[in-house]
Amino acid sequence: MYLIPRIVGVGTYALLLIIVYYLIPRMKNWFISLDVYTIVLALMGFFYVPMDGSDLTRIYPVLQLYAQYALDDPDSWTAIMASGTPMAALYYHVLGNLGDERWLPFVNACLTYGLCFALLKAICKRKQVLKKDIALVLLFFMSRGLLMMTIANIRTMLSLAIVAYCIYKLLVERKRGIKYFPLLIVAALIHTVGMAAVMIFIIYYILKGSKGRNRLFTTLGAFIFVVVSYVYGRNYIYLAIDKGENYLAYSQASTGYFYIWEFILSLIVIFVTLFILFVYYLKINRKFGLEEYKKEKEDYSAFVRFMLFLTLSDLAAIWIEFNIGLRLSWLIAILDMPLLLLILVSKRCPDTFKYRLRNLIKIVSFTLLFIACVRGDLCSLKFV
Repeated sequence: MYLIPRIVGVGTYALLLIIVYYLIPRMKNWFISLDVYTIVLALMGFFYVPMDGSDLTRIYPVLQLYAQYALDDPDSWTAIMASGTPMAALYYHVLGNLGDERWLPFVNACLTYGLCFALLKAICKRKQVLKKDIALVLLFFMSRGLLMMTIANIRTMLSLAIVAYCIYKLLVERKRGIKYFPLLIVAALIHTVGMAAVMIFIIYYILKGSKGRNRLFTTLGAFIFVVVSYVYGRNYIYLAIDKGENYLAYSQASTGYFYIWEFILSLIVIFVTLFILFVYYLKINRKFGLEEYKKEKEDYSAFVRFMLFLTLSDLAAIWIEFNIGLRLSWLIAILDMPLLLLILVSKRCPDTFKYRLRNLIKIVSFTLLFIACVRGDLCSLKFV
C-alpha cells in the first residue's frame, strides 16, 4: 500500500543521511551542516502525510481541542492539569494556535533533533574529536530510524531528548542539578516514558551519581527534589504507574503493541551498547599509571556507570513489557552518541580497538538503516 510514495520517503531519508555523513568530515564548519540537517528533517515532518490510523491522525484532533482552550480560563487550566501530561497539553495548545497543524511535526523535529545534536556540539567543545567520528556516531544514531517517532508519535522522542540532554549535562559536564532538574520535570510531564526515564536517572543519581565532598549535598538535593515532586505531583506519578500497569497487563495478555522488526532494531542497539561498555570495563578502565588516565577515568565514571545501569535495565524491561523497553532503547540510542565519542577520544583506549570499533559501528549502522527503511517504522514515511 502506497509503495512508491513510501520508497520515495525512505529513499529521501537514507540519501540525505548519507550525504550528511559524507559532508561532515569535509566541512570546516560542520556545526552548520547539523543545523541545516535539522531544518531539512523538520521540513520532512511538515510535508509528511500520515496514513489512516497512524499516531499523528489521532494527535491532530487532540491538538485542535487544546488549541481552543484559553489560558486565562480556570476551567481550561483544570482540564490541562487533569490531562496527566500537562506540559504536553500546553505544548499542543501553543502549536495548535499557529494556524496549520503541520507545524506540530515541524517544531517537534526541530526541538528533538536540536537537543540530540546539541550533545555532539557540546562534547566537541570539550574534547578533541575527529570530524569523521562525529559523522560516524551521527550515522549510527540516525540509522536507528527514529524520525517517524519524532514527527508522528511526537511526545515520546521530545521527552527523551530532554532527559538525554539533562543527563549529559549532569553526568558528563558535571553541571549543577538545580538548573536541570526543572527540565527533567518538564520531560516527565510530557510523556509517561519520560517520567520512567527520569525515575531511573534519579535512582541512579542518588545512589551513584556524585562523588567526593559534594556527595552529601547532591544526595540531599536529589532527595528533596523527589519529596517535593511527590508532594506536588503524586497524581501524575500515580497516573504514570497506572499507565505502566496497563501496558504490562496488555503485554501479559498478548494484546499490546509488538512489532518484531522494531524489537530487533532495539536489541541491536542494546547489545552494541553493552559490548562497548563491557570492553570499556574489561580493558580500557583497567589502565592506570599516568595522571591523565586517572583524571579521564574520574571524568567518565558517572556517565559510563549510568549507561550500564540504563542498558541492563532496558534489556530486562524489553522482555517484560515491550512498549516501555522499546522507548527506553531510544534514550540509549541518543546517549550512545556521547558514549561512542568518549571512547573514541579516550587516551586509555588502544588505537587498534578504536579502528575495530569504527568498522563495527559502520557495519551496524548500515544494517540498522537497511532494516529501518525496509521493515521498521520508518518505512511508513511518505509525502503524498
